Amino acid sequence: MTCNPEWRYRLIMIKPSSLAAFAEQKLDALRDAALDRHLHPTARGAGMTARRHGQDLISFSDNDYLGLSTDPRLIEAAVDATRRYGAGAGASRLVSGDHPLYARLEARLAAFKGTEDAVVFGSGYLANIGSVPVFVGREDLIVIDEWAHACLHSGARLAQSRCLRFPHNDMHSLDHLLATHRRDHRHALIITDGVFSMDGDQAPLAELTALAQKHQGC
Repeated sequence: MTCNPEWRYRLIMIKPSSLAAFAEQKLDALRDAALDRHLHPTARGAGMTARRHGQDLISFSDNDYLGLSTDPRLIEAAVDATRRYGAGAGASRLVSGDHPLYARLEARLAAFKGTEDAVVFGSGYLANIGSVPVFVGREDLIVIDEWAHACLHSGARLAQSRCLRFPHNDMHSLDHLLATHRRDHRHALIITDGVFSMDGDQAPLAELTALAQKHQGC
């Protein structure tokens, strides 16, 4: 790997005090815009219960939709697997961390879904930033719902495609964008949430599919 000597010199000469001042300026700007965020320690219990600041609560804001993380059967299986195989793979799957358990899990998931194969990611966020760039690249077009989850927007940026946003669930605007821009790109990808996490409303999948078919190969 080669480095630009001038760039290296500038990097070395940055003073800690200037970095601290820069960080404080950004934090002040976030505070002024009421965009600063704070961590709130929350102990999760069985089902959808949680405890925060001494209060027992029902949580409507996590993504453990099936309550599997506190299911006694899953906990016992995880404890058993940890005793047998350790607490981590030790490396990424592409290096030396491709434990045989992954292949077994993916095979069972594929059989359950009736698909040829499956790939397990460490989180939903990683799944979306890893999958979007597989389907499109620099020569392609992405049209994404403006309320789509942040991980989908991150995946779109990683793909380096031309990216256009359409108003939330507005099929007329989506149709117009595809009619105007689809022909100028090799491939096009429509991106949306199935169920939008912040509001709980759903994407009109039947209409989205119809528009995708209408503009296929335009």
